[in-house]
Amino acid sequence: MIGIASVLVVIVILFIAGGGGGTAPGTTVAGVDMGGDEGQVRAALKARADALLRRQIPLRAGGGTVASVRLADIGGAVDVNAAIRAAQDASPGRIMRGIQALTGQSSTTIALPVTFRKGALTAWVADLGAQIDRPEESAGVSVRGTTFTVSPSRDGRLLDRTALTARLSGDVAALPATIALPLRTARPTLTTEAAQRQVTQAGDILRRGTTVVVDAVPATLPPADVAAAMRFTSAGLQIAAADLRRPLITAYPTGSVIPNPARFDIRGARVILVPSRSGRLVDARRVGDGLMGEDRPVESAFIDATPVFTTEKARALGITEEVGSATTSYTPGEARVTNILRASALLNGTIIPAGGTLSLNKVLGRRTEDRGFVAAPMLADGLHVDAIGGGVSQVATTLFNAAFFAGLALDQHTPHQLYIDRYPEGREATVSWPAPDLVITNNWDAAALVRVWNGTDSISVAVYSTSFDRRVETETSARYAPTKPAERRVTDPEVTKGEVLGREGGQGFSVRVTRRVFKGAELVSDATFETVYLAPPKVILVPEGTPGAETLYSPDG
Repeated sequence: MIGIASVLVVIVILFIAGGGGGTAPGTTVAGVDMGGDEGQVRAALKARADALLRRQIPLRAGGGTVASVRLADIGGAVDVNAAIRAAQDASPGRIMRGIQALTGQSSTTIALPVTFRKGALTAWVADLGAQIDRPEESAGVSVRGTTFTVSPSRDGRLLDRTALTARLSGDVAALPATIALPLRTARPTLTTEAAQRQVTQAGDILRRGTTVVVDAVPATLPPADVAAAMRFTSAGLQIAAADLRRPLITAYPTGSVIPNPARFDIRGARVILVPSRSGRLVDARRVGDGLMGEDRPVESAFIDATPVFTTEKARALGITEEVGSATTSYTPGEARVTNILRASALLNGTIIPAGGTLSLNKVLGRRTEDRGFVAAPMLADGLHVDAIGGGVSQVATTLFNAAFFAGLALDQHTPHQLYIDRYPEGREATVSWPAPDLVITNNWDAAALVRVWNGTDSISVAVYSTSFDRRVETETSARYAPTKPAERRVTDPEVTKGEVLGREGGQGFSVRVTRRVFKGAELVSDATFETVYLAPPKVILVPEGTPGAETLYSPDG
């Protein structure tokens, strides 16, 4: 009887399990049952994958929709055949299917992973981060005469780029209809309370007096000059000796001899070294340390003053000739030109030591109105917005090309999401604060000097170093992988009802740039840069508060 019962159980299991081989019914990929005819399954899964890749996913932050994305627009794709094979491999045998059916365990879900063209997802996440990031703000202290005013600190927010990349790179079917962007809080290094304590300390210093004695000769430094030399930092209140030198020269003009650093003059493609000159100054560091203490008057003395940048140091850098340059054009009179000129002035004269690295964001600092930058158009998340510092990316692009032809290592650069026709295809870079950044390493055995010139309608950047018989060869491919524009609905305060066409879309494409760098006959590097330009979206402007519409934010340029 036991044997007959066992046979009956097996028969029942096989009956419930159905036909053998292939993929078991109930095995699903992205909601598609893989247990049917393979041709029909492949067509159904392809249609489902296309729909998932092309669906518009709103991205939310700060209580509102800040952007949206279609994975297909940023280089997303799925391998349908690989998903079918994965389903077949995971499908149980016939007897196991019957057992699972009897026990209520007959369904199996297989992931449908999405992959992206090289660099496409990284570039999109970087651009989105530039739109979303709100850098922390340390407390600031403005000094007017001897009056100190504290501006409060503020926490910042940063897009967690790693977490967002991981979320988008998983099972495309598991992505939610709306994504809450992963954000991190950034804390300021100088809080409001700490700044207020330092302001109290600064007032006490000034009340003790600012009289100095040098070689038995007393002089009182203007309190406003001492106040201007004060630095309010996370490490505490400091007095910058360098900012005391000018008032000390004024107080003791007879004995002061101002030192001059070495400098480089450019004559055509050659570099001329102008020697340094030593001097004699009041010991400003001793004065600063004395003012921080209790004793008055503060005693100091004259000391020999050697410029930091001496002739010997300058000569050792090996800066002798031009090794790479680039020029890009702009339209005179536009607001963005103000930012280009300001950034050019900050970058001009930068020296990258042999083996050293240049971060453009570190050189320029945060772009603010207080530092001479203005609001101007820039690209953020594929759309044009006004932002403080808009246009600085033209400085980045021109520097990138000069470094490209100088054979320097291009460690970090992010092309614009959309192609801009004033730049060479695939050879351009965008920057924002605090990211994305342009990072360049001088991987040669001599330092590199960066010089910037601004004309009426153009900016030129040149790099000077020792040639080492360097040579750069480059090729740019034809455009490939064209893409069509998405339609995006964006709120506009000037639109009160209905819809308004903000901009027609365009075509996106990819391009590949190769660069081979030689040192004489030796090949130093051989690199390929692939750039994916998104299709400029069709923008529909709608009233504020429209469900599902994007609200634009202005990042720092």
